[in-house]
Amino acid sequence: MDFPNSELWNYSTQIWTLPEVEKICLALQDNFDININILLYCCWVGDKNLNLSDDDLQSLLDTIQPWQTIIKPLRESRKLMQQQSIAIRPDLKDQTISNMNEMELNAEHMAQLALEKALKLKNITSCAQQDEAQDAEINGIGCSLVNIKSYLSTLDSLTSADEIMPQISQLLTAIFQDEEAVQMAMMG
Repeated sequence: MDFPNSELWNYSTQIWTLPEVEKICLALQDNFDININILLYCCWVGDKNLNLSDDDLQSLLDTIQPWQTIIKPLRESRKLMQQQSIAIRPDLKDQTISNMNEMELNAEHMAQLALEKALKLKNITSCAQQDEAQDAEINGIGCSLVNIKSYLSTLDSLTSADEIMPQISQLLTAIFQDEEAVQMAMMG
């Protein structure tokens, strides 16, 4: 499928290949019903030193909702097909799983295209600079963390965002490759 160029998709696919990112994101999705596309969006704009407002987050959640009604059943069906003994030739089962995986990935890609168009980056507020001397990466980590915490506060599935902060810390460390800066941001 030919998709238009997408800065968010390029960012997401780049960081997805970093060690541990896929594993951590999938665990957050499976264990806490975290929307990975929103999570990656929070990091993407955070890396640009942009701070999502409550209205921005609501727009993103409204945008992603219809896509979730498509993506979740595809994911659940693919997982079921992988885990269950189904009366079908192994080669047909493997091809069906591959087709389902491709459909799911295409839907994820389209969801990210929709997210990218949902907000104009120029209208998103810049994060407050902690210190003019800090480098952009440290500010990007802190801003990503603020965005993620704001997103987590919208979830009914979490009793407290504190329960997944260790995984969020691991994710930010995997993305930004700077454990010390992530720990400083987590404490700040």
